[in-house]
Amino acid sequence: MNYYNYFTEIEEQFVRRRGKHLLISPMDWSLISTWRESGVPLHVALRGIDIAMDTWHSKPHRGSDRLSTLFYCHDAVMAEYARHLEAHLGASPANAATPVSESGQDQTRSPDDRPDKNSILEFLDARIREIESLRAKHSQGENAEGIERMLSRLAGIKQAVEVEGQPDFEALERDLGILDELLVGELRRSVPQEKLDEWDLETRKELKVYKKRLPKETYSKIVDNYMRGKIHRLFNVGELSLFNL
Repeated sequence: MNYYNYFTEIEEQFVRRRGKHLLISPMDWSLISTWRESGVPLHVALRGIDIAMDTWHSKPHRGSDRLSTLFYCHDAVMAEYARHLEAHLGASPANAATPVSESGQDQTRSPDDRPDKNSILEFLDARIREIESLRAKHSQGENAEGIERMLSRLAGIKQAVEVEGQPDFEALERDLGILDELLVGELRRSVPQEKLDEWDLETRKELKVYKKRLPKETYSKIVDNYMRGKIHRLFNVGELSLFNL
C-alpha cells in the first residue's frame, strides 16, 4: 500500500461497507484528518469502521434510512484506538507495536512504499507556483509580506530535499504542516467576515448531531480542519501536506 493512502483507504473502506457509491463529504475528510493527527494507525481506523458498519447492518432499517456520514464510525474507531494503545502498553521491544508517527503512519515502512524524491519535488513545485500566483494577486495587500515569507521558506524546504539522499518524511511533513498553518492564517485575513460566518454556520449545522458526543478537543480539530479546507479551496492552493501526493 502506498505510504500516503491514509485518506483514500479510509474513504474506500467506508464507501464499500456503506454499499452506496457516494463520496464522503468535506466534513468527513476533516474527521479523517483529526484521526491522523491523533495518531490513529490506518489498520486501527479501518477495523473501527468495520465494527461500526457491522453494527449498522445488523440493525433493521427502513428503505428511507441511510448512512451518510463517517461520523457514525467515530466512536468505534476511538474505542479500537484505545484498545490498541492498551494492548501495547509496556510491550517488550520484540512485541511492541509498529512505531506510529504523528500522522498516524507506520515509521518502519519500506522506502519503496514512499514517494520518490522527484515526486516530492514536483509536489513542492506545484505548491510554489500556486503561492506565486497568490503573490501576483496580493502584491499590494496586507498579505504580501506574509506570502513572500511562505515562498522563501518553501523554497528552503525544497532546496533541503534536493540535497538530501533520502528525505526525512516525518520531519518534512512536520515542517510543511507548520508552514501550512501559517499560510492559512495569512489567507484567512483576506476572507470576508460574512464568508467566515457562513462557513461557521455550515459547520455547526453539519456537526450539530455529534457535538455532544465528541470530546471538545476533537470537535475543535474537526472544525479547524474543515475551515482550513475551505480556505485552501477558496484560494485554489493545495494543502502543504505529503498526504496529498
